[in-house]
This record gives sequence, structure tokens and C-alpha cells, in this order.
Amino acid sequence: MCQTPEDTNSATAGVSALCCCRKAHIRQTVSPTLQEGRLFARRPVVCVPLSPAHVRVRLHWAREHSSWTPEQWGHGLFTDKSRFNIQNDSRRAMLWREPGTRYRAPNIVERDHYRGGGLLVWAGIATNGRTDLYVFAGGSVTAARFRDEILHPLVRAFIPAMGTDAIFMDDNARPHRARLVRSYLEVETIPHMSWPARSTNLNPIEHVWGMLGRRFAGRSVEPGTLHELQLVLLQEWALLPQQAINDTIASMPRRCQACISARGYHTRYFSVWFPLRILPTNLGCRAATAVIYMFLFVFALLFDMWPSNATPTSCITFTHIH
Repeated sequence: MCQTPEDTNSATAGVSALCCCRKAHIRQTVSPTLQEGRLFARRPVVCVPLSPAHVRVRLHWAREHSSWTPEQWGHGLFTDKSRFNIQNDSRRAMLWREPGTRYRAPNIVERDHYRGGGLLVWAGIATNGRTDLYVFAGGSVTAARFRDEILHPLVRAFIPAMGTDAIFMDDNARPHRARLVRSYLEVETIPHMSWPARSTNLNPIEHVWGMLGRRFAGRSVEPGTLHELQLVLLQEWALLPQQAINDTIASMPRRCQACISARGYHTRYFSVWFPLRILPTNLGCRAATAVIYMFLFVFALLFDMWPSNATPTSCITFTHIH
């Protein structure tokens, strides 16, 4: 028996109506039940993969350093690289607007998909000090470049000023583990801290990159060229409050404890990407605008330092601007 087009259309309409009824039923029954149990739809946090070996090394490292005092952590030079783009690609940047004004000019951010290029930078932080922000001139960072552009001109000159107990920390990037780099550190007698792989949440400089990113995103005019981007980053790096950097380093005992509580898995130590480009465009009141900006600034600083106990299922949110 053949179906006529009318029969086919009727069947399709019936299936569509049934699907709509089922969706409405789910929204009316299942969703409220889940919400009563404090279960809500949320996007999963993206984490780096951790193998069982990574987990064991992270847990061993955290236990080994859990007894370190704040004074001991204060002797560390924590370093890392990060990338910043000409166009801020954070999708958490928000603004205040009225309903129905989504496509008005003040509420639109024009952005190319390629984001206009970016710069790879390196820096180190310490208690009561920081290195210069170094901007790589492009290309891959090889072991030779890391030695000639970072270790020799920056780290070698900075470590002695920190005192006899200073220790240098970097991540486990392949160029950093090269024989060339290890030999240089031994010849220059630069103490080197062991560091577990895939453990950016343990590195306090990740929060500092977040601070720099918020200051960069909070500027009223975005840089249009790589040269302008470089000038902005150098300027904002110099303006970062040193006390905020000291506070991130002082959080190291809590970071170790969070890793131990999570048995080496991902922790909830993260840096909130809460840029100050949250513009109350429709308020029209300078006083209210100033109050909101001050509140957001204080909230961001306090939340950056907020300690939290972790669970094995929690994840880290990275502060890098890719």
C-alpha cells in the first residue's frame, strides 16, 4: 500500500506535534524535579587530560611541598608563557543593556574570526618583585631560544637579587627539559624546582595572567596592531599591583592542600575571567557607573584569591587568552 503525499505530511506533522508535547512535558516535570535537587544545566569546564601517572606525580609533589612555609614559597620565582591576541576572544565579557536592544550599536562588538594575530609573552613573579615582561619575536620557542632569550638575560640576572635561597620554577614544556637548558642551569648554579606536568592550577602566575588579561580587556580602545598590543601589555604589566602578586604566591599552601584533597586530580583553583569591560551603557549616571566599576574590581581581586576545597571531579579553568 502506497502512501500519498497527504498521508506523509500528516504523519510528519503528527511526529512533530508529539515531539513538542514530549519536550513541553519534560520542561514541566523533569526540569523542576532536577532543579529541586539543585541540578542545573551547565557547560562542562575544559581540563587538560590527566593520566594516572600525572595524578600520582601531582599528588606526590603536593604532599612533598605541603609543609613549606610562606617564607619558603617566597623564595620561588614562578614563570610561565601566555598568549594575548589583538582582539579579546573572551565570551564572558558582558555589558548592561535593556531588553530588546541586543543589536543596537553600543551593544555590538565587531570582531574578525581570526582575531588579528597575537603575541607570546613570558614573565616571572616573586614575592616583592617580578621580571620584565618578555615578548617573543615570533616562531617556535626552542631550547636554544629559551636559554638565550630567557634564562641568560632575565633569570640569571634576577635570581641573585632574590637571595641565596632563591629557586627557579618553570613548567615541563619540552624545550625547558632539554639537555641544553639543564646544562645551563647547572653551570650557572641556578636552583631549579621540580614541577609536576600538566599542573597549571598549581602555578600562581596563572592568576597574574588573568589580572593582566582583565586590565587589557578593560581598556576603552583595543590595540589595532601587534606593535600597539606589545606596548599595551608592557604598560599594563608594569602597573600590576605587587601586593596582588604577593597574595597569589601566598596561596601556594592552599593550592597544595586542594591538590591533596582531590587526590591529585583537577582542583577548583582557578582564575575568574571577569574583565572590567562590563559597561553600564544605559545607566547614564556617572556616579552609578563609578560604583559598579569599583564593585567589580574589588570582586575580581577577592575572587582571584578565594580558597576552595576540591573534589576529584572538579576542573580548572585556565586564564590564558588564546
